[in-house]
Amino acid sequence: MRLPICLCEPEVHPDNRNLLYRTPCDLRYDICINSRCLPTYSKMGDDVGASTLVVVEHIGQQTSPLRSLIYFLFALTTLPYRRAFNSYTWKPIQAIRAANGDRKLLMPLVKEWKADKYDELQAVQVAATFCGCAVLSSLPWTRAEQAHWIADALWFSSLILSIFAIITSVQTKSMLDDLPSREQLSSSLPEYEVHRIGRAILRYKRTPGLKHYVMLFIWQFPSMTMAYAWMFYIAGLTVGLCSPFIQKLPWQNRHKVAIAYLSFALVGLITYVSATIFVYAGEKDYERSVANSRNSTMARPREGTKSNENVQTCLGEPGDKLYTLGTSNEGYTDITRGSTVEPEPVQTTRAKIQLGLVRTRISEMDSTRPKRSLLYW
Repeated sequence: MRLPICLCEPEVHPDNRNLLYRTPCDLRYDICINSRCLPTYSKMGDDVGASTLVVVEHIGQQTSPLRSLIYFLFALTTLPYRRAFNSYTWKPIQAIRAANGDRKLLMPLVKEWKADKYDELQAVQVAATFCGCAVLSSLPWTRAEQAHWIADALWFSSLILSIFAIITSVQTKSMLDDLPSREQLSSSLPEYEVHRIGRAILRYKRTPGLKHYVMLFIWQFPSMTMAYAWMFYIAGLTVGLCSPFIQKLPWQNRHKVAIAYLSFALVGLITYVSATIFVYAGEKDYERSVANSRNSTMARPREGTKSNENVQTCLGEPGDKLYTLGTSNEGYTDITRGSTVEPEPVQTTRAKIQLGLVRTRISEMDSTRPKRSLLYW
């Protein structure tokens, strides 16, 4: 079976630096917006867990200038809300597409994405409301100070973007309400409901088309308008305060106010850009760490046991931080002595009780686990 493999952030081959390689991702993508992603195909056998090494040519020789230009424009457009776009729209939509209708993969993804999207839209509504209030309170000041007309243009643009952010966030919430509730999103959901969820989120049946990308634009539109509203407001504030310099007016107190404003704004901008760089570097380090741990796990040899029942089990659901060993009716093997030790009935019963308590505690931790913070960078 030929599966498309996403090669985002490929690693350099240790023997030849002109070659890039990476083992197949857990999620098989059929498209990737990253220009550094070089799609290729690999014949996968029946053993899905087998480690397959993919060697490709140098990525610079395969990337066309048009694709690089499209990626640059795309990254530049989403720059003001890059983190929110990746965390709450692009990556979840990619994962839902890669699930390809498999309910075991699709249900947890939709459940988590729906909850995160609700939190995002609620934060957008609050931030857009504050932005609109800030614009309305600042407009009379431009009239009194006779600021440059660009300040009014930027502030009115910010106001209309704030209004659209609030309106579209309400519409997007109504689309989320049409999806099944958290309790209904389970493996027992009917097949037609699973297909309906996929169509409602992705807007395509077989292959992505124009409707799919329009729907993707709609999902991220509230965050986009809110981010641009704040950006236009700050730009209008800067133009309004710097109007004495722009209009070349005689020296007065407004020039001093503008200098003080620009000084503090420059310090804040430098700090913001520095924090953004560190956040981006941390994200890349985390992605590389996850990829390396996955590759090492796939390459690690598995030790056989005497019986198929005598295996190491773990609470391996996504997000679980606690792992424990299961018990077997046939006992376990003492590696130091090389003998099989039969478990005592009392210890076996106690272990089962403790295992049940651990699972209950983990489920409580999952229900009270803090959600991801909404960051727009």
